[in-house]
Amino acid sequence: MDVDSSQFRLPDVSGLEYAPQNFRSLAESDLGQELWRVLTRLDNVLRMQTATDLEQAAVEPLGPELLERFSTFVNDERVKQMVGHMARQIMERLGYEIDRPGIRIMRDSLFTTAARYRRPQQRRIRKMLITPEQRLAWQEKTARSPFNEWLDPQIRRPDGTLDLQRLYEIAESYGITERYDHLNPGQQRMNIGVKLRGCVPKDVYHSRAQDIGNKDLQEEHQF
Repeated sequence: MDVDSSQFRLPDVSGLEYAPQNFRSLAESDLGQELWRVLTRLDNVLRMQTATDLEQAAVEPLGPELLERFSTFVNDERVKQMVGHMARQIMERLGYEIDRPGIRIMRDSLFTTAARYRRPQQRRIRKMLITPEQRLAWQEKTARSPFNEWLDPQIRRPDGTLDLQRLYEIAESYGITERYDHLNPGQQRMNIGVKLRGCVPKDVYHSRAQDIGNKDLQEEHQF
């Protein structure tokens, strides 16, 4: 399977200089400078991004390496505060914002509390509170709409999971080239579905829904 590498961009914090503010003396020490080098290393930036996408504190996965490399020095409360301060500047450089400043980390970790981040669009999505009545109405009117009856069988695997590659292939066939890889699969399906609904001729999915209805009617008559 060919993958378009242009759709995948590695995070870039090259050239980012740490603004220490109240941590100046510690940041200028050998320990502080090495901490910044470790935190801005690509693999650790990717770890912070992955933790954030999983709605965990960004610095949580860094604990084992920091302890191994810096021993008990990194257990100092002031040092851990500076690590959090450094992480914030890195995450903001990558387009994230603070979600919660001090979530409690329940697993064994170097950190007991740390900040969790989010992308700005995640804030809008989380504000979309759905009542049980609204969800039922959506299932009746939208999930079973002719458009979804046409699209879903094409993008669902036999086990019911979403086939994102197929979703983007269908989107591209209708001239839609936008990618939403930073969102979870359900949100990607939602965004692509909205765009497809405006591009696909109604007679395409209405005729498909009619075929399904006729098939169901024939099966009922067999019993």
